[in-house]
Amino acid sequence: MTELDRIHVINKAALSGANYFVSLLNQGRQCSLLSDSDTEQIQAECLRLLAEQTEKWNRGRSSSVRVEKAQELLSSILYTIGLALKAYSSPEDAVDALKQEPMEQLFQTGQKGIRRKIQTARLTHRQITKKLFQTKNVFYRATVADGISGFFKLYSPEFSAQEIHITADYPTFLDVADLAGIEFIERYLRNIAYENQFLLYFSANKVHHLLSGLDENYQQILMNIYEPVLAAALGCVLTGLPVCNLSCDLDVLKVLFHEKSAEEIRILLSTALNQIVAEFDCPHGLTNYLKSSLPKLALSIQNAMRLGHLETVILTPFFSEAKPQIILSYGDRMDDREYTKLLDELMWCESVEKKTEIILRKIHFLGDLLDILRDFEPTQRELVSMLRHFPLEIIAILLRQYPNGDFLTDDREIVLYSALQELCAAFTETTRAQMEIVVEALQFNP
Repeated sequence: MTELDRIHVINKAALSGANYFVSLLNQGRQCSLLSDSDTEQIQAECLRLLAEQTEKWNRGRSSSVRVEKAQELLSSILYTIGLALKAYSSPEDAVDALKQEPMEQLFQTGQKGIRRKIQTARLTHRQITKKLFQTKNVFYRATVADGISGFFKLYSPEFSAQEIHITADYPTFLDVADLAGIEFIERYLRNIAYENQFLLYFSANKVHHLLSGLDENYQQILMNIYEPVLAAALGCVLTGLPVCNLSCDLDVLKVLFHEKSAEEIRILLSTALNQIVAEFDCPHGLTNYLKSSLPKLALSIQNAMRLGHLETVILTPFFSEAKPQIILSYGDRMDDREYTKLLDELMWCESVEKKTEIILRKIHFLGDLLDILRDFEPTQRELVSMLRHFPLEIIAILLRQYPNGDFLTDDREIVLYSALQELCAAFTETTRAQMEIVVEALQFNP
């Protein structure tokens, strides 16, 4: 009987990529392809394998291990045999192999397959790191270069083949799901290879400005870089602008995507992608990965359009160096005796107006101002009254010093922060907007 003639009774959707052996065994029993005696024989052979692997792991010193280690060794055996079974042309043929082949032989076949995959993955990793896209996002290099190197150092195909031992923090755009061990790393590296290859078509500086459009501190954000670059490139084609600049016309795109379904958006993106593939002469593998990315990207665009925030998916480049900057210095400090004398004067002074006048007259440097507002321990009510008489530029400096209260632990600083928030709440909307611009431009000289 040929493969085309064979009736396929196993539900492939019920088979697990990460636990293929166990799921195949369950399906084989449910479909009556495996009898109870078949199952018992398979289980007995797996237990014999476990005993052998336990002895190897103990280097012959003992045949016993902790329950957790025994479970790990058994999981490794099942994963390895599962990898061998995946090589068969159909699940039904794999079930036949379970009945006909010794588990020891399937285990050794799986081990050979794992070692081949390790060699392939190492080669892929070397090729990626030789031409790794240069980005300021710390998670990219930390995972793709350093993290994967750690995997190869820690991976034990004989005793823990199902483990990856690392946290693959950086996410690929197309998820790597339902895979374990070397198969997970192999698929992860394949996705990274395609995404990295696409990113290399663009200037690192252009990508930096594009990602800054999401957040100026994108360097510390766990995010996928490929998605916004692909989205911007496709947006450039759809709005007739140079792809390499990664700067498109959002207003035109909003009209283009208005009330369109995810499938209609995917078709538009597909047409644009054809132009990019031709312009960059993308190889076949990368082209397929780009095409596979379109349904997910189209859905993201559709959702963003429904919420009225297309800019969250298709970013607008931001040039932080073009922002006005005012560099602040904490300045010289008073000598200790002079500062102590001033602090005593404020402590004994009962009038808020008088305290304000003393501070504005006698303090000339930012460092001293920050110290004195904490050290004479005013109440929040006193601080609000005093701050109302401060020039707005000083209020802006204080707001820059205390942008939020999330990480404040000093009770005196918390009071000062709360007083600033109370003061700002009383500002007009125009004053608040102007204040935000000034605060954003302020930078402290380290």
